[in-house]
Amino acid sequence: MKKVAVVIYEGFCMFEFSIALEMLALQKVPTHFFGAEKKPYRSEEGLLSIPDYTLDELNVDEYDALVLTGAMDEEFPIIRNQRMMEIVRQFDEKKKIIAAISIAPIILIRAGIMQHRQYMAGINKLDLIEEGFTMDEMQGMIQWSDCVDKFDDMKFLKDDHILTSVAYGFREWAMELGIMLDIPIYPKTYGLD
Repeated sequence: MKKVAVVIYEGFCMFEFSIALEMLALQKVPTHFFGAEKKPYRSEEGLLSIPDYTLDELNVDEYDALVLTGAMDEEFPIIRNQRMMEIVRQFDEKKKIIAAISIAPIILIRAGIMQHRQYMAGINKLDLIEEGFTMDEMQGMIQWSDCVDKFDDMKFLKDDHILTSVAYGFREWAMELGIMLDIPIYPKTYGLD
């Protein structure tokens, strides 16, 4: 049976992974929620949620996929959490699915796993340079403005076992996650053909 780890943090975005979570629930895929601490985190929509476990309790070998949602706040303190970076690197080393949407791919950049990959991110490179990221770290990134202006029909980007998207591709991103997990998906349920 497939098993999925979802990480939540202050300001996490519910709508971006709502369909993915519903799809996993419909197929009874065990889905566990993790946070840096076992404390309440408020989503950007205002929902207060408490993770089941802390990041220190996440054993990568027990999971098939890691799901990371975006957040409204560009501050995004989770990118300074060393345990989060270790988890991302372990998922990558073991070629397990990593699904990141909106600005969550910056977690993957910070973990140092995106240098030679193509990916989408819901933020612009100049904003990340101000946060201390380098152009070398972001060379394969399709930034927010390009996603909207040049690639508006692209809803997600898959590079091997890493799946990325921006906010408006949340339905297609969720469906691709289901395909990667090899579980039945129902696109028409979510308004897709």
